[in-house]
Amino acid sequence: MKGTGNLITVDDKTIVNSMERVFKEELEDMERDLKLLYEKYDVNHSRLLADKVSAGVYMGEEILRDLEDMEYFEENIEKLRAYLRDLNMKKI
Repeated sequence: MKGTGNLITVDDKTIVNSMERVFKEELEDMERDLKLLYEKYDVNHSRLLADKVSAGVYMGEEILRDLEDMEYFEENIEKLRAYLRDLNMKKI
């Protein structure tokens, strides 16, 4: 970091490394939470839980909330992985 008057400038490498660290931490948290939900319902994707809900195997508000959470985690895990790939390309 360099100071220029009242402004502080940060080089791109520092920003990229910081973003990478934050994305990796968030990715690990989401993957852990998603794994717990998968184990809870003995599935490996939200579509399988949705099928079980449709078939009447599972019912209730908690299951619907968990299904919504699974879908959220699956979607955002993919986004975070894409962001990390983009960051890695910027490092090259």
